[in-house]
Amino acid sequence: MHDQIRLLAQLSAIDVRLDDLHDELGDLPEEVKALEEDVRLKQEAVDATQVLVDEVKHLRGNGHVTIQSIQDKEAKLAEQQFQVKNNREFDAITKEIEHCKTERAGIEDRLRTASVSEENLTATLEEQTGELAEAKTGLTKKEKELGELTGDNNTELKKYIALRLRVIADLNDEWEAEYERIRTFHREAAVAVRRESCSGCYSAIPSQRVVEMRIPTQVLNTCENCGRVLISEHVFDEVEDLVEEGEI
Repeated sequence: MHDQIRLLAQLSAIDVRLDDLHDELGDLPEEVKALEEDVRLKQEAVDATQVLVDEVKHLRGNGHVTIQSIQDKEAKLAEQQFQVKNNREFDAITKEIEHCKTERAGIEDRLRTASVSEENLTATLEEQTGELAEAKTGLTKKEKELGELTGDNNTELKKYIALRLRVIADLNDEWEAEYERIRTFHREAAVAVRRESCSGCYSAIPSQRVVEMRIPTQVLNTCENCGRVLISEHVFDEVEDLVEEGEI
C-alpha cells in the first residue's frame, strides 16, 4: 500500500505550486474578457451609427428623385379619379393619393434636416470609431500580457497537473474527498506541524500527539482548531523539496 500520509503531503505541495502559478495570472483573464465585451459593444455602436449615416446619405442622394416619382404617381392617380365609375373606386384612389402625400411630406421633412443629421452622425461616428480603436489597442495589450504569462507558465502547469493526477490515482478516495472538502475552507488543506503547532492556524498540538505522528501510520490527523490535515514536519519538508524539483 502506498504511504497515504506522504501522498497527501505531495498533493498539498503540488496544489500550493499550482495556486501560485494561477495567481501569477492575477485578474488578467477576467480583464481580457471585460475588454472583449467592451470592444464588442463599441463595434455594435459603430455599426449602428454607420447604418444611419448611410441611410441619410442615400436619402440626400435619392430623396428628390423619390419625391418626383411620388408626385408623378399622385398626378396619375388624380387623372384616374375622373375616370372612375363609382364612389368606391373614387374613395380608394383618394386614400392612395393621401398616402402618397403623407409619404412625400415625410421625405421632404427628412431632407430639410438631412444635412444637420449627417453632420451630427458623422461626428458621432468619428468619436465612436476612436473609442473602438482605443479599446482594441487596450485589448491587444492585455491579450499579449496574458499570452506571455500563459506561455511562460504552460510547461510548469502541465508538469504539476500531471504530478497531481499521478498522486490522486494512488491516494485513498476517502482521504482525497476529505482533502478537497478542507480545500473549500483553506487554500492549504494539509500543513506541517512545526514547533508542536499547526502551521496553518498556529494552534498548539499536544506533545504526545506530535510524537505519535512521527510513527509510520495510516491515520488521518487533523487540527482540532482549523480542521487542516496535520503532517509531520520532516515528511512535509522532504516532500515539498521533491515536488519543487518534480521528482515524486
